[in-house]
Amino acid sequence: MKKRLFGVLAFVLLAGSVLAGCGGNNNGNGNGNGASATEGSATAGVQSAAPDSGDAGELKPVELTWYYPLSQLQADQAKVQEEVNKIVKEKINATVKLMPVAIGDYVQKMNTVLAAGEKFDILWTGYMLKPEELVRKGAIQPMDALLDEYAPELKADVPQVMWDGLSVDGEIYGIPNQQINGSRYGFIIQKRFADKYNLDTASIKKIADIEPFLAQIKQNEPDIIPFGVFGTSFINPQSHDDKYWVVPGLDDHFYIKTDDPTYTLYRYPEEELDNFRLASKWYKEGYIYKDAATEKMNDYLAKGQIAVDFNVTLKPGVEAEVKAKNGGNEVITVPLSDWFSNGYSATTNQSISRTAPNPERAMMLLNLVNTDKELYNLLCNGIAGVHYEKTTGDYIKALPDSRYLPNMDWVFGSVFNSYLKEGQPENVWEETKKINSDSEVNPVGAFKFNSEPVNTEIANLNAVWGEYKRGLVTGTLDFEETWPVLYGKLKEAGEEKYVAEVTKQFEQFLKDKGLKK
Repeated sequence: MKKRLFGVLAFVLLAGSVLAGCGGNNNGNGNGNGASATEGSATAGVQSAAPDSGDAGELKPVELTWYYPLSQLQADQAKVQEEVNKIVKEKINATVKLMPVAIGDYVQKMNTVLAAGEKFDILWTGYMLKPEELVRKGAIQPMDALLDEYAPELKADVPQVMWDGLSVDGEIYGIPNQQINGSRYGFIIQKRFADKYNLDTASIKKIADIEPFLAQIKQNEPDIIPFGVFGTSFINPQSHDDKYWVVPGLDDHFYIKTDDPTYTLYRYPEEELDNFRLASKWYKEGYIYKDAATEKMNDYLAKGQIAVDFNVTLKPGVEAEVKAKNGGNEVITVPLSDWFSNGYSATTNQSISRTAPNPERAMMLLNLVNTDKELYNLLCNGIAGVHYEKTTGDYIKALPDSRYLPNMDWVFGSVFNSYLKEGQPENVWEETKKINSDSEVNPVGAFKFNSEPVNTEIANLNAVWGEYKRGLVTGTLDFEETWPVLYGKLKEAGEEKYVAEVTKQFEQFLKDKGLKK
């Protein structure tokens, strides 16, 4: 496999909207004010104790509200929340109301919450709900002063590149949930099928090479879905001759070529459109589920009914992590790229709402979640002896029929505090940190787009894509028939004005960074 990243044609259609990355429905302005929503007496009380002192005696009791996504809501959520609050009450004299939302509904739910001006404290932000967009909307508040005063331990633990990635106009708006910060795309395949059909993984160099295996599954396994794509994401490297970086912070349809000193922007290059063509082909062959455009993937994944899945982060220990999500079936991975990184793409973070009644205490909670291993693992794994058992060292094993098994450690905080799951190597976190430091970095990874000048156009483009995205990514809609109609509607919706604004800001970014004269 070649050292550099070849043919990265990222086509990530996110749950909220295809164009969520360029502003979506998130418009408006942040005023840049520091946190000031807490009553004076509460603020004074919070300031009287150090955030990591463990002395909550002088702090006024408050209740915090925290929204975050989960792939599946958990039956023992209330029981875990009760245990969480025993720790939080003792440490910072607060209780927290955990508000998990089904991941497929998260963007819509949070847009509703934010539009209503609901008072709450913390929200998960990331690849579905991007911090920079929420800043422009005025939905979240800057954290610099809060971090310095109430979370110095957390601030010191996070690499500066991550703070840079979560800064807008020079101010920090999110706390990164530290995890793998690189990408390596490829396949996750159920081992039982790979063994049964003698799959030669060494022969799979590009995505199309998996087709003969999908055909075998289709022919011989009537109850199994050969390829698991359900309208959320599909990345197709397609060619090893063309080399691209996706330009981050936009709608994932802008690219530059690697080794191009001019940093020319490419919009919908032909290689990317081949993503849709391949999806059309595979749908017609029956490799993609017939109702994939309307069904939820997790409903089939949890039953072990998906033979091959495509993944953009084949990180160390991923096999153990996804085993439970595959109905307990063992899996193997087949990487199709080397490690690469957009710097810090702000894919999973926590932000503090502009309407937060208690921003200071919210920051203290986030500091606690990221520095208190017991609290973090309680959120991730539930209660020892009830939902999991300790085995050896830092390893744990979920108990049979556990009623709390989110399998989404990256949603809550730094995974470097996670207990190890069966199958994960002992040095998984050391290896992860090495990948973070060694991955090839996108030269324009720091670009951030200000969507305000084209908010209307973006909203219109979102509406158009909303009609087509699931159908195209699953192949349910024939690409050759659909694309001319879709592109015509995009032009009517303001595609050209949007592209012109992106180009203008990108050219200015290149000059400001000294990448172009």
